[in-house]
Amino acid sequence: MKNHHEQKLSDLLIGEAVIALLRVKAGISRRALLSKLECMLKAEKDEERARVILLATQDVKKEIAESESPKVGDREHMANFDIDKFGNDDSTRH
Repeated sequence: MKNHHEQKLSDLLIGEAVIALLRVKAGISRRALLSKLECMLKAEKDEERARVILLATQDVKKEIAESESPKVGDREHMANFDIDKFGNDDSTRH
């Protein structure tokens, strides 16, 4: 769990990564941000910054996973779609 100082530094490092992507006119996405943070981590010499960059990459990975997982509404739609494909003629079969 991050303390306030780590969270603030993490936000700043994410900002640095976004600015670096903008400077090279790269597209901004979670995956591009993750890639840039991983490059920053490999090049980082300062132990505290490296640790916080690692925390930032974990946050971005979590965001990617959450954005790619189906939402509750999506699951309901999928369930309705599956039920509807079998038809519903209100007859009972035993």
